[in-house]
Amino acid sequence: MITAAANQQTQKPNTTYAVMLCIYFCYLFRLSIGAVSQFFNWTIPEIKLSDSPVFNSLYYLDYFLWFIFGFWSIILALKGSKHAIPCLKLCLPFHFIALLLTSLTKVSFINLSATWFTLLIVLFPLIFFIYLCKSKEIKEDYPKTDRRLGVPGFIGIVLYVILALLLIQLMVADISKRRFSKKIDPTKIELFAGELTDGRVIFKPNKTWIMDSTVELNSVQDAFYFHDTASSSSICVVCATEEYTPPSRQFYIYSISENQPNEIRKFYKSDISFKEIDIDEYIIYVDQYYYQVDTTFYYWTYASKLGKKLDKGIRLSVLEKDSLRTSISNAVEFLESTSLNVNDRLLKKNRIY
Repeated sequence: MITAAANQQTQKPNTTYAVMLCIYFCYLFRLSIGAVSQFFNWTIPEIKLSDSPVFNSLYYLDYFLWFIFGFWSIILALKGSKHAIPCLKLCLPFHFIALLLTSLTKVSFINLSATWFTLLIVLFPLIFFIYLCKSKEIKEDYPKTDRRLGVPGFIGIVLYVILALLLIQLMVADISKRRFSKKIDPTKIELFAGELTDGRVIFKPNKTWIMDSTVELNSVQDAFYFHDTASSSSICVVCATEEYTPPSRQFYIYSISENQPNEIRKFYKSDISFKEIDIDEYIIYVDQYYYQVDTTFYYWTYASKLGKKLDKGIRLSVLEKDSLRTSISNAVEFLESTSLNVNDRLLKKNRIY
């Protein structure tokens, strides 16, 4: 009986099982190398910019611990440990779902061979998991009665519990943020003299700005269009719920290309100036560009105030002809005077408790 137990403890993997383990090792090794690269390139900056650095740190720590747990499971399998099969069955679903979620947006249907290869990589943990559950060889070599969760399996369960708690916290924080970011009926907001709001942001246009009611509103974002009586400039103020948090220069650059005036887009000549103001509550970006259409000069000032704790932003676009009259300080002054938190200005008689 003792000899039989010893042989079971040192059971070596069959050929198919060994090949699967080898592929799984290469799979984990490649993902871990990519994860290390991502950690230095954007994970650390994301943690630093986040308003919940401890939460983000725990999330990524749990993610990296799954790599360690995967390698540990492979070692247990090569040793023929009775804990190997339960541990592999614990870590394979995690890697399958994690890679599936990160790969859905990266699959290109232009290159079919690359698509099928990517799909095969994504499906491998699922294939391996099904093999462990259905293979007759696995059932014969590693009977269910001899398998044990043990300490390694308990650690895998703890990692799932930590992940579940982090996801619950993330959902609660997201619901809380959206509560303060959602659009509110503008008639319920108390406005002071000269102020305007779309239900997300409160701002006060300059005295020389005259609202242009002839311009059709953007169907995606609430935009306010003005003409400056002093400079004949075209001005657009956009209030919106921001998709990307925390705000970053990278995503702001995307918005520049999207909001560049169509009539001068192809006549770009050079950048004029740029400014960034970063404080606890929000970040402000201001950019100015120069265009030339034949003998006519145009100057475009584009600025954004993006909330860090509220998923809100307000954007200012000023298109001026022949002479640049809007300075960086003008744009900053306007944005700093705006309020991203409209909840503080809800009329008491309409406030819901």
